[in-house]
This record gives sequence, C-alpha cells and structure tokens, in this order.
Amino acid sequence: MSEFDSLDDFSESGNKWTKVLIVGVIVLVVTVLLGSIGHFIGTGWFGYRSILYGKGELYVLNFSDEERQISVDGRAPVEVLAQNAQVVEIIGGTSEVKILDVAGKVVDTYQVTAKDSHAFLNISDESCLVVADMTAFYGGGGPKNLNFKAQLKPEDRIYIPNSTNVVWPRRDFPLRTKSGGGPVTWIELVGCALFDDPKTLDGYMHMRLEDRFARNQKKDEGAAE
Repeated sequence: MSEFDSLDDFSESGNKWTKVLIVGVIVLVVTVLLGSIGHFIGTGWFGYRSILYGKGELYVLNFSDEERQISVDGRAPVEVLAQNAQVVEIIGGTSEVKILDVAGKVVDTYQVTAKDSHAFLNISDESCLVVADMTAFYGGGGPKNLNFKAQLKPEDRIYIPNSTNVVWPRRDFPLRTKSGGGPVTWIELVGCALFDDPKTLDGYMHMRLEDRFARNQKKDEGAAE
C-alpha cells in the first residue's frame, strides 16, 4: 500500500511540513535579530558580555587644554571638556574607546578590558596619579593607613582597579561602599615629582584624605539640619 492513500493526503502532508519550515525560519530570524541588538549596542551577541563580565563606569580624564569627545563601542560620542573628566557606562569584556577632536576626527583608539570592575582612562599628556587602597577607612579592619597600589605616569593610560568601589579624581568620598564591589580604591591626581619622594607623597595623600573626610562630615551635618 502506498504511504499516501490519495493525492490529498500527500498535499496535506506537504503543507504541514511547509508550515513547520516557515515557522522555523521565522524563529531563526527573530532569534538572530534579538541577538544582534546586543552586538550593535556593544554588549555582544545576546548581551553575553554583560552576563559574563558585568558592567561598570569608565572614567576618562582630560587634563589637557583641548576639548575631546569619546565613543565607546560605537556609541554616540560624549563630550569631555578641557581640564575636566567624563564618566560613561562600560560593558565588561574588551571595549573599543575612540577619542575624537571637536571636529569629530579620531585622534586615538584604546582597547579597555575589564571584568566586574570600573575602568580608568587618562587621555592627558602631563598628569600623574596615585592609586591607593583605602578599605581600612570603611570598616575594613586593621590600621587606618593607605595602601599604595600603583603610580600612574602620563604614559600609563589605562588602569583597571578590579573594583566598583572607586573614588575618582576630584570626586567626593562615598558615605558607604557597595557590598561585594571589591576594595575601596582611591585614584588621585598628584605632582609627578612626588613619585621620587615617597614620604612626602604619603603625607600629601593623608592630608588630602583628612580634608575629604572633613568635607563629607560637613555635608552630613548640613543635611541633618
């Protein structure tokens, strides 16, 4: 006996498989479109970068006298004024950061790789910075001392603190930190000459530390009134 009793049975079977094929193609197209959204906005196919590597802030320091723009993973450029800084969102994994002049011409490109961490990018040619762990001042236990982690010279453009508890240059100290966010890391502008005088550098940073905490206390007292 034939597999199909009639031409009508054959036609019905063919139509059924045609419908299945069409539905399959539609599902595939929708899946590719959904996955491509993350690709085009910089989070990777199906947003895998944010899932695997988290997200955070990218602090861009422009201590030069020229205005710049920054574009992260092809997103619309954001202005960074001269002698100023800008904070933008960054997705974990490797991001392409383009630096543009006011005319929109690309003048530099950086690859910034981070995982569950903020990131720092210095696009200035003259500035030096010091990185200190100040977790002890936020209930981290042990003596209340700064633990210096790095000295960033002008050629040290990128620094990954491996933390989302970061005090950026010229920003106030936070009143509290995020649980599970990593060590409290302070990045501060200093004179490059201080790198040759560790004792003076330590004294300067502790002086700035006391000043910052005093300002925080005044703000708290003002808010409570």
